[in-house]
Amino acid sequence: MARTLILGAGFGGITVATELNRLLGTDHEIMLVDRSPGFVMGLRKLWALVGKGSLEEGTRKRTLLERPGVRFLQREILSIVPATRSVETDSGRLDADYLVVALGAEPRPDLIPGLAEHGHNVWDPRDVPAAVDALAGLTAGRIAIVIAGVPYSCPPAPYECAMLLDDHLRDRGLRDNIDIVVTMVKPLLMPNAGAEGSTWLAGQLDARGIEHHTGKEVERVEADRVVFADGELEFNLLIGVPPHRPPAVIAKSGLAGKTPWIEVDPGTLQTSFDRVYAIGDVTKITLANGLALPKAGLMAELEGQRVAAAIAADVQGEGMPAEFDGHGFCYLEMGKDSAALIQGDFFATPEPDVRIGDISAVNATDKELFELNRLQEWFGAAP
Repeated sequence: MARTLILGAGFGGITVATELNRLLGTDHEIMLVDRSPGFVMGLRKLWALVGKGSLEEGTRKRTLLERPGVRFLQREILSIVPATRSVETDSGRLDADYLVVALGAEPRPDLIPGLAEHGHNVWDPRDVPAAVDALAGLTAGRIAIVIAGVPYSCPPAPYECAMLLDDHLRDRGLRDNIDIVVTMVKPLLMPNAGAEGSTWLAGQLDARGIEHHTGKEVERVEADRVVFADGELEFNLLIGVPPHRPPAVIAKSGLAGKTPWIEVDPGTLQTSFDRVYAIGDVTKITLANGLALPKAGLMAELEGQRVAAAIAADVQGEGMPAEFDGHGFCYLEMGKDSAALIQGDFFATPEPDVRIGDISAVNATDKELFELNRLQEWFGAAP
């Protein structure tokens, strides 16, 4: 019986496991490895910040992923040997016929002096409660949302955070007393959306009285101010968006390319090693304009579907499925009750073709259904 070993049980890894199990059933062994026992839906972090929902509502035990043919192993991955498709963990060695690396990207506030000490990293679920408490105690002043480095997961999220906070403070009757400002290290607010999409987003922020600045390179963070290469910004509450990096085990594995990220074939998601794939945030896929494919759960899911189909076809001796085509979408929350649908053909040339649709309550509902459907499909009915 052939075996697939999947490292990481986030959007991408879970998709590979569930889809491969659907395609091959119990005739194929699937081992899904993650160091954490619980899965948290990423969008819940901002919802929890503003009281729209709780982290717990979007959290599931990963043991619920187990079914005939699928095992979940809670283990720390110590080393990866892609040439032999083997992995050393804190509980011993694992070997497989197919290896899928879906370990994601880790927020690294430590790369920016003072950011961890003086800012709230709501990209880490463990830091959300402290941010909630700080927000609850703020009645006047300035909230700074500082994108301190790239890449980071879910490019629109800092702007969603700003607009959710705008609604939240208006509901509390505090918006006139509290300024909101967003800074971005790059020249465009959302580089993957291009100049047109970034201009559209700037207009949306302007309409809500949310200040925004681009090209703001952070040198360090102090107790009440961010020091940029070209100035300073005082704050009463700082939400820092740290740069993200691949887990340290990747650098030692031989999987990394010229950058710290795993470089894969854009269409097949294969690495340079036979029957070794990588998907999601741990990868770097360079687009026609030189930028990288956005790091987002939906992209990892779509990549995972293609990898599962390819492994199933190889096991069954069938022709390869259509390649991953770089199409994706996401819902950009414009506040607590509305969202815009962003759709992109990211492999288009000479530039990715990204389009932003109308803002509506329907899109906000669709985003909630996006979460609910995946939780039910992957983990079953809520406990």
